[in-house]
Amino acid sequence: MNLSVIRWLLASSLFVLSLGISQFSLAAELSLQAYTRAATSLNGEWKIIVDPYENGYYNYRYEPFDQQQNPSVNAFFTDSKQKTPSDLIEYDFDKADTLQVPGDWNTQKEKLYYYEGSVWYRKKFDAPAAKKSDRQLIYFGAVNYRADVYLNGKKLGVHVGGFTPFHCEVTGKLKPKDNSLIIKVDNKRHADAVPTLNTDWWNYGGITREVKLFNVPRTFIRDYTIALTSLTQKSVAGSVLLDGAKGGEKVQLRLPELNIKQTVTVDKNGSANFSFAVPDAQLWSPESPKLYSVQISSGSDKLTDNIGLRTITTSGKQLLLNGKPIFLRGISVHEEYSADGGGRVSNAKQAKILLGWAKELNANFVRLAHYPHNEDMVRLADQMGLLVWSEIPVYWTINWKNEATYQNVEAQLAAMIERDKNRAAVII
Repeated sequence: MNLSVIRWLLASSLFVLSLGISQFSLAAELSLQAYTRAATSLNGEWKIIVDPYENGYYNYRYEPFDQQQNPSVNAFFTDSKQKTPSDLIEYDFDKADTLQVPGDWNTQKEKLYYYEGSVWYRKKFDAPAAKKSDRQLIYFGAVNYRADVYLNGKKLGVHVGGFTPFHCEVTGKLKPKDNSLIIKVDNKRHADAVPTLNTDWWNYGGITREVKLFNVPRTFIRDYTIALTSLTQKSVAGSVLLDGAKGGEKVQLRLPELNIKQTVTVDKNGSANFSFAVPDAQLWSPESPKLYSVQISSGSDKLTDNIGLRTITTSGKQLLLNGKPIFLRGISVHEEYSADGGGRVSNAKQAKILLGWAKELNANFVRLAHYPHNEDMVRLADQMGLLVWSEIPVYWTINWKNEATYQNVEAQLAAMIERDKNRAAVII
């Protein structure tokens, strides 16, 4: 699937719920290569309020506060404070309990172990130093399952799907000091959701993956794709996407170890293609998981990454890696850490231990069941030489008669492919 098809899928998918309010722009749902970018971490301690009746979201007539022109101070996202003892404000984030992000609430708080419902998270932070021309983006690795996102009392949007990343642009919306980022996290299961009501894994709730704040130039490198396209000719092709481009901007691509240096010009959509031969390249395989540094620069922006070069094809019933038959010796892995209290994998160290156990079993292949795992997993698989089967939570009784459910599925698939399309380890 090429980049343009993936972006069409995203553009045509009901990935953001329309609530008649300000919501994420379409661009916010397109891919963002965020893993290797310098960022301000918003991880760590967040204040939380458990809200099973959703009193912080609905008024007494069950009308959402965030669809009202002048929301009540009782709307939790306003982060209001009593000015006098008689003010009828019955919540206070400053005096509230805390949870660690990334992490699930089930294993952090015993009283929340079986909880399914809404929990409000709040993080206070100061805006990092930035140039006047810079843009700011807040990136979420994953929130399970629905996230309503607010900044300084204003709604930024909604994301649905517990295992795929999303981001929103907050340029011009940050204060120098004391910004209030509030997320209403809801992990309730629904018959029309993906996954649906019944699964065979635990329904962890929370901001389960990292949260980052990026400063980027006005025109920045949003995404790229690169792959070995011909085994016999050792040819490589790919594309790059600039956000904010007007057309005519130059992009330089370098793979220093292979002596590749190429400059391309983007079109009015900010896109450009490139191709070159790498006759001396060492191909990626489980026995020799060779990775090459790739450097992409344009204007004042630079993106670096590590990629492997390989082909995956079939011949009859045989699976061919780099043109040679390969026998898969694998095991299924859930994104759960079974030590230290259990719960969702929350860091690269835990992910590496899980994949290390697979290697100890002499596996060359892992199925990351039954949903997109954190990005650490697929990148570590690249480094450790483990082939990967990655999937979305289309499991058992998905309601295919509901068009919105189908579009949700389509969007999650596209988002997974977008995030991991440059990982040599991912073959299925």
